[in-house]
Amino acid sequence: MKKWIVAVLTVLAVGILLAWIFIPCRYVLTVTTMPGEERVYFLPVSENDHFQLQFIHSVHLSRVVEEYEMKGRSLKPVRLIYEDTAIGMPSNAGEGESFEMKNGKYYITNLQGSHSSLDLNIGQVKAEHTINYHDNSYLLKDSIEAGSWVRIAPAYVSNLEVWRGVKLQ
Repeated sequence: MKKWIVAVLTVLAVGILLAWIFIPCRYVLTVTTMPGEERVYFLPVSENDHFQLQFIHSVHLSRVVEEYEMKGRSLKPVRLIYEDTAIGMPSNAGEGESFEMKNGKYYITNLQGSHSSLDLNIGQVKAEHTINYHDNSYLLKDSIEAGSWVRIAPAYVSNLEVWRGVKLQ
């Protein structure tokens, strides 16, 4: 009888361990190098939390901040903060959005739509693409080669996938 109980407990423990390793249970923001999905970087996050993508505009050489909310497997834009309305930047808000200027910066809030991912090229010179999450900043070119094309997306992943990837530093 004791051997039977030990066998059942062993099978149960192995099953729980395998589930913990293979079943997607962690919510992360992934940064995947493209086009061949060669390397995946993970940033552990919480669902419905916000993060910012910050960079220096290539023409204006001024700071731009895009804020997103993570909703399941989508990224919902929340607000856009920038200093110049010329080339490549909006001069007003779209339908249902709010546009205001304060302290020398333009703010567009209540942004519409959502994205499954964001694609960007890591700037080689001055772009300084940075992910801000809570009180931490992750300068992407510190982890990923400047000039690389990356895809940023929220995902549920297993512990095994997190172990295979690289944590953003």
